[in-house]
Amino acid sequence: MNGRFGIFLLGTMFVVTACDPVPVQYPPGSAQYPYPNPNAPAAPQSPQVTGSQRWQHAWTKAMEGVSMGGMIGGPYGAGGGLVIGLITGLITADSHYGEINRQINTEQQKDQRLEAAIEQELARQRGLDNQIADAIAPSSTVSQPPVQTVTSGGSADRSLPADKPQPTRPAEKIVLSSLSKPSPPQAPPSPFKNVEVKDVNGDGIPDLWIYYNPKKPGEIMRQEESTKGDGRVDTWSYFKDGQLIRRDVDTKGFGRPDTVFYYDNNMIVREERDENGQGMMTYRATYQNNRIAKVEKDTTGTGRPDHWIYYDATRDGEIVVKEERDLNGDGIADLWSYYDNGRLARRDVSAIGLEILTKQEQLPAPSAEVTSVSNSGR
Repeated sequence: MNGRFGIFLLGTMFVVTACDPVPVQYPPGSAQYPYPNPNAPAAPQSPQVTGSQRWQHAWTKAMEGVSMGGMIGGPYGAGGGLVIGLITGLITADSHYGEINRQINTEQQKDQRLEAAIEQELARQRGLDNQIADAIAPSSTVSQPPVQTVTSGGSADRSLPADKPQPTRPAEKIVLSSLSKPSPPQAPPSPFKNVEVKDVNGDGIPDLWIYYNPKKPGEIMRQEESTKGDGRVDTWSYFKDGQLIRRDVDTKGFGRPDTVFYYDNNMIVREERDENGQGMMTYRATYQNNRIAKVEKDTTGTGRPDHWIYYDATRDGEIVVKEERDLNGDGIADLWSYYDNGRLARRDVSAIGLEILTKQEQLPAPSAEVTSVSNSGR
């Protein structure tokens, strides 16, 4: 009776909680990602959910149902959680992917409005520069008319002959009245003037945008690149005190980064990837002295790693020294593989892991030494 009640309670919890779509998870510390200028084509309409996406979402929910149902009702609860998770995933797939697409469209619209504001501000600055240039004109000069008569020794005036050159007074400079007025106050410098746009490949389409620090001329704050030459930004680089600290890359053309590199003192320290395009990282690599030291993978899409690989960071090349696997999805390693100079030397397996491998007929290779250990001993 308690087992049936637990299954019923589990099903009710899944149906209620699965109605809320899961938001897209962006990399930690990510900022807005500007995209192409306003002249670029408008963003396409939200794509329809495909059958593979629908079943992938349903399978994820089913695995969550198996995990939760197994903890509550044992094997029967796991079976009930599997069925309920599949049904819940199929029902909520449209809302899940719809919410992701709506967020993408919202971010793209924000970026387009920002680009339009930048263009408007640049046009206003050009207008002010033209007005100032027109107001600065060369000063004009006028000459005093020639003297027609002269006086000699206080006698009466005598007219000079017409063919004799007439004496003239030196020319006097006349200052224009418009220039004598005080100049209008200058507008404060716009931060948009610190943007440098380049066409690296010379095809007439901008493919590099460099943003400088308004308070420290020459210091780069952010850099955007269109590596495919189509005018659409697919790489974002962020700097602090003139040094690169993060680089985001859109490798799948979704308009948002799916691979993120982190740097310290211009050396890579971490790499994260969204290999499934679901908005969450499934691969994370840690580096030491620009050499890979550890890799964590989420092979089931549950949001937490279940496969760990350790490398010898003191040697050149990716030489594996240890590998761990979580076979039942509880976040704890069940199978350990040890390597000697890149070759498998020994494998340890927990009691739970041995039971799982036996059922799946995936026992470790007989050439490697296998030792059964308890989870408490690791």
